[in-house]
Amino acid sequence: MPLPLLMAVLFLSCIAPAAMAQDDQTPQTTLLIKVIPRGAEVLVNEIVMGNAPFLIKKPPTGPIDLRARHMGYRSLGRRFNVIANKNNVAILILANRSSPVGTLTGSLAIDTAPQGANLFLDDTPLGRSPTRTENVLEGEYRIKADFPTLGEKTETVQVIANEVIRVTLRWNEPTPRGFRLDLIPGDARIQFLNYPQPYHSNMPLPKGRYLLRASHPDHVTTDIAVEMGEKDFYSLVKLQKKP
Repeated sequence: MPLPLLMAVLFLSCIAPAAMAQDDQTPQTTLLIKVIPRGAEVLVNEIVMGNAPFLIKKPPTGPIDLRARHMGYRSLGRRFNVIANKNNVAILILANRSSPVGTLTGSLAIDTAPQGANLFLDDTPLGRSPTRTENVLEGEYRIKADFPTLGEKTETVQVIANEVIRVTLRWNEPTPRGFRLDLIPGDARIQFLNYPQPYHSNMPLPKGRYLLRASHPDHVTTDIAVEMGEKDFYSLVKLQKKP
């Protein structure tokens, strides 16, 4: 499935990779979130932020609630205190479940904007939105929403055992805003990992969560998590040189 309100816009007004070099003269507050296994979905204060690992630059300080979940593993929650002017690192290790994937169940809470759309889960009718479906076997599903005069919307989700997965399909999306990510070195390559369009500077990008990969032959390849809101986004990221 395929990458919030503390708000996410505040958390992610400037996001950089774990290899981001710090300003030598001005201490910065960062929060690096790592999860074993890699790729687990992370929630901050119950808001989905993306897939670990990723680093948040200049997060709000103080206590926050972290939770990581992944198919085939037990979900884990942790209270974490973000300390100002420090490189904070939160590591969550998920335990394997003895039951195989596809034998346990979770829940789906599905909404649409506007509400009242006809909902389908892998072509099985669910009724009109909003709705909540219990006892869904863990696994990957396709949700389809059909609204008269507006057409269809689809989204792929992963149901995780003992979790409530919340999904909202929208027809009235906010106007895409400008997105720009500058890298040092300037000839580094940027690619989206969860968006079909190629990256270019100042491209319009709809509201949502995005995961990008920055790479260069002489530098460490780094993943970057970005939360697009209703404002233009700009950040400068410095990649770490390889040893």
